[in-house]
Amino acid sequence: MVVEPESTKAFVTLALVVALYFIPTIVAAIRHHQNRVSIMLLNLFLGWTGLGWLGALIWSASAISKPAGGVAPAGRVGVEPYHELEKLAALKERGHITEEEFEAQKAKILNR
Repeated sequence: MVVEPESTKAFVTLALVVALYFIPTIVAAIRHHQNRVSIMLLNLFLGWTGLGWLGALIWSASAISKPAGGVAPAGRVGVEPYHELEKLAALKERGHITEEEFEAQKAKILNR
């Protein structure tokens, strides 16, 4: 079997064109963009227009917002365990948890 240089060159060129076409999708995937599936679909179906490709590229490079439950504000770091202990004590008073369960959970909260 003989491989012709023209077919190899054509295959490499095709692979490069496909890779360049999907740059917005690749960028979104690498950055773990929350809308990476939407970006991929925009890139796939409207990328050929040029405007769709540019829009997908800009969208994939846009800022990724942090989840709302991320880092606690500095003033609340020490207060949170006390709120958890109050909730735990209320559960114990209502009879929803036993004394042993209360002590075990309290130890977990205080040892953080």
